[in-house]
Amino acid sequence: MTLLSLYVFLCLFCLFSGGQITSVVHEVQLDLVDPAICKHILQTLRPGLQNLTVLCAGPERGGKDACQGDSGGPLLCPRADGHWVVVGITSWGKGCGRSWINNQMKPLIGRSSPAVFTNIPVFIKWLLWKGKINSQLSVQDKTLKGNEGIIRYPVHPVLNYSDNKAFSWYITVPGGKIILLEFLKFDLENHPLCQSDHLTVFAGEDLPIGRFCGNKSPAPLLIHSNTTMLQFMSDFSVSGSGFSVRFRAVKHDYTLGPSCGIVALFQSLETVQSPNYPRSYGDDTHCRWVIYVREGYVVKVTGPEGHGQAGRLLDFTDFDLEESEGCRYDSLSVFGDFEAREQIVVLCGQSIPPPVLSFGRVMVVHFLTDNSVSARGFSANLSVISKKDLQHGEHEDLDDEENPETSSSSSSSS
Repeated sequence: MTLLSLYVFLCLFCLFSGGQITSVVHEVQLDLVDPAICKHILQTLRPGLQNLTVLCAGPERGGKDACQGDSGGPLLCPRADGHWVVVGITSWGKGCGRSWINNQMKPLIGRSSPAVFTNIPVFIKWLLWKGKINSQLSVQDKTLKGNEGIIRYPVHPVLNYSDNKAFSWYITVPGGKIILLEFLKFDLENHPLCQSDHLTVFAGEDLPIGRFCGNKSPAPLLIHSNTTMLQFMSDFSVSGSGFSVRFRAVKHDYTLGPSCGIVALFQSLETVQSPNYPRSYGDDTHCRWVIYVREGYVVKVTGPEGHGQAGRLLDFTDFDLEESEGCRYDSLSVFGDFEAREQIVVLCGQSIPPPVLSFGRVMVVHFLTDNSVSARGFSANLSVISKKDLQHGEHEDLDDEENPETSSSSSSSS
């Protein structure tokens, strides 16, 4: 057995707090905890936590954990092709092997956590560009300026791209314009979370808008900024024929077609509407809005009665979607991260939705429709609220909303 497979998920552990540190490498299998639950549990220990850069793993009732002496040990997960991949590094935790059920109901000294691991994919860019690139990895950057252009990778269309590559393209269009990206070709190694070969699109250099992989061309991206960065990375195995994407400078009032796509917004005041609103939206529509606000603020959506109410959550001006059990046909979903893993709420039907507030400075809104039955759609005005205004009772309400069990049971229309 190799050292890599010996670790399996982590090494050097003790089964209870205060246990003796072993000098022999051990292994333990832990299930990953849902990111939204992980964040909620960690906020019971660190209330100010906003941006989740860690993974949680371990059973809710405790008994298996990474403990004292384990820091720096790897969290490994198997891929479909048989390779094992390091996805986390043992970081911290509280109460080794203790249960973290009903954490919020316990006194602070009695609260616990799952094992906490640094989330490697979140720090890939930092590891590569700040950590003095591994000599086996080929890195190239290119800057493009102008009103339009095409990026092709690899340049020779008959060849697949190589392993262990990292490329960045920095695009700038004239001031006063925004950027439209249209994919002409796309064929990368597929992965459910795009953690193998992938292309990530950023606004500027540090605000991620979307990460893409597989062989289906992404929908058009409309970025309300005059700068963007495309970052491609390939791992050590499996490749594809690459991608081709056209960028264009367009006016601020440019809108995507009825089938929609991805829109990135950065202003304090914006309006989000379903395609064709107030007329009926179409079938097979897939719209995604990625909304960023400046540090120290969170996103809210205000209707006529919502203006001026500090701490007010989300008030739509109009809402009319096909209704179904579990919103499985047409739906509007809101997430607290750009990868759309931390679901806040799923909405459908004709009733004005209950309040919703983003976890932090990013909110992602997904509008999906099936191939039959449409309705008027929705309209909402985006604005921001300072975290400083979320105090006392309002802050306590925010903690409840960030519990996925609370939000899902009270906000899904049926």
